[in-house]
Amino acid sequence: MDHIATTQRVALVTGSASGLLRGVCVSLARHGYAVAANYRQPRSDAYDTITAIRAAVPNAVVQAFEGDVSGPESAAALVAAAHRAFGRVDVLVCGAGPIVVKDAYDTTLAEYRDMVEGNLGSTFFCIKAALPIMRTQQFGRIVTFGMTGSDAAMGARHMSLYAAAKAGVIALTRSIALEEAQHGITCNAVNVGDIRDKDADRETARQRRTYRNPTTRPGSWEDVGDAVVYLASDQASFVNGAVLPVNGGWQGFLAEHSRWP
Repeated sequence: MDHIATTQRVALVTGSASGLLRGVCVSLARHGYAVAANYRQPRSDAYDTITAIRAAVPNAVVQAFEGDVSGPESAAALVAAAHRAFGRVDVLVCGAGPIVVKDAYDTTLAEYRDMVEGNLGSTFFCIKAALPIMRTQQFGRIVTFGMTGSDAAMGARHMSLYAAAKAGVIALTRSIALEEAQHGITCNAVNVGDIRDKDADRETARQRRTYRNPTTRPGSWEDVGDAVVYLASDQASFVNGAVLPVNGGWQGFLAEHSRWP
């Protein structure tokens, strides 16, 4: 790929072909980051993400990078490609990760591997590849993703393997924060709540006032994206090993007792 000359900080976002991570890319671009948007063939492409970024920020510096981050070689190749293209990787957002809604009894071994390697594995592989770059820079921001309750290793009905993998992501996040702080690198997590409409912005979400969480509205990609932007910022330089809930005040145990609209 051609080298892209930029003085902006560069954010590599995995799993950004759709959904909340597409919104994270838009939020980062709005706040002045150059964006390396990762997608996985043949399941997806980044065309709609690039279009959304440029609709929000016409002069955005953005490039798409293909790669399956559930494998160590491909994840390392992705990070290396983004580094070659931009000359730096300041922010790594580990957003890739499949979800299987199924009881453990019915889960196959293939689905087990998808959950563990696709969520915990992909996070570790990308961080492992990015750390030498960030150490050389003496600067780095790593943002990972859990789910509500991951910080307490809370179980989740019908999502046993996903919950287990995300709890592992939080433990990894906190461990990386301890190990890498001396190198100017922070590592924090966002625990995302129940956000059904991944394309709704904050204003659209505010118009619906009957949602069953304490904030009484659904979340939006902007809520998640702005949380990531904060954790990537200089203002969060003393925030390390933290788990930031973005869930409207919803607690995981309510899922057992509430019917969600």
